[in-house]
Amino acid sequence: MLRSITLSSALFLLAGTASAQDIDGAAVGFGLSSFGAYASASYEVMPKLRLRGLVTGFPSFEYEDDGEETGSDITFDGNFGGVAALADYYPYAGGFRVSGGLFFSNSSLDGSGQGFTAEDGMSYDDARIDGSLRFEEEIAPMLAIGYVTGGERGWGFESEIGLIGIGGVNVTLEGTSGDPTVDQEFQEDLREMEADAQEMGDMLAVYPWLSLGVSYRF
Repeated sequence: MLRSITLSSALFLLAGTASAQDIDGAAVGFGLSSFGAYASASYEVMPKLRLRGLVTGFPSFEYEDDGEETGSDITFDGNFGGVAALADYYPYAGGFRVSGGLFFSNSSLDGSGQGFTAEDGMSYDDARIDGSLRFEEEIAPMLAIGYVTGGERGWGFESEIGLIGIGGVNVTLEGTSGDPTVDQEFQEDLREMEADAQEMGDMLAVYPWLSLGVSYRF
């Protein structure tokens, strides 16, 4: 379901804000982040507190390598990004803010490869491997601090730094050796490679959130 979320959602988000009869207190933002491009819309619900919706990410992408560079036929496709629902608290009179909320991930990577060489040097030229990567937590807590320049109305610059608690990256590998005589050894080597990859994925418990862009307050 989350895969259907794309950057086009930002247009709906902004249109909903602009269509309100009274947009005093509303703001929009655009820029680049550690997930790619982003667009946001926020509204001041009370002094020092704004509610913000944010869409960020790259469009769906595909890659194919016929083996000339890596020695193996590799294809993969994926998405990278998501949607955030945040509360922004401005403790002082300036533009400094502290934000918290939830990040709904739309990040995934699926791929396949032909040919496989194990850590012990065993080669499986006819093997096919299918793999996938997913954030462990598709709905993750998000904390950030940021700063917005400019006055109560008009254009300004905004920046933000924070963390998203994705809980690690879940790695799944499946495959066939293409040769029944070595299938057992192949599966053992594949499970070993999956375990190594999963160990690395577990180390990425949080994902850094960085953004830089422009904003406009109505």
